[in-house]
Amino acid sequence: SKEINRSVFEQAVRERALEDCVTYHGPKYGEEKENYWSMADVFVFPTFYHNECMPLTILEAMQHGLPVVSTDEGAVPDMVVDGENGFICCRKDAEGLAQALERLLMDEALRRRMGEEGYRMYKEKFTLSCFEHRFAEILRSLNV
Repeated sequence: SKEINRSVFEQAVRERALEDCVTYHGPKYGEEKENYWSMADVFVFPTFYHNECMPLTILEAMQHGLPVVSTDEGAVPDMVVDGENGFICCRKDAEGLAQALERLLMDEALRRRMGEEGYRMYKEKFTLSCFEHRFAEILRSLNV
């Protein structure tokens, strides 16, 4: 499988004649990354990587109050509850992905509601203190 870098990405964009509506921004870190999160309306992660586990990028999107559109890989459906904090699409289903994005882009209230629910879920289930608390509970239950 090819590594997705600027040249591979831009070649795929050219092959599909999407130059007018798709831009490669490259990796972002620190404050620059925070700026991109603050400009976003929706987070899209259409992974079909069969070893996908628990993508931290989805947690970051939830932390920033963004609705998430992703696929049914790994723990993604445990993070994104279809219809509540985003939409889950089938792998490699471009039409389903487009429909989910269209719904969110056309409905600001839905985007806001799903983003707020994602943030609530993040605070309730996915912060570091939540992980530490659950891990401690597991250890206590095992008498370790």
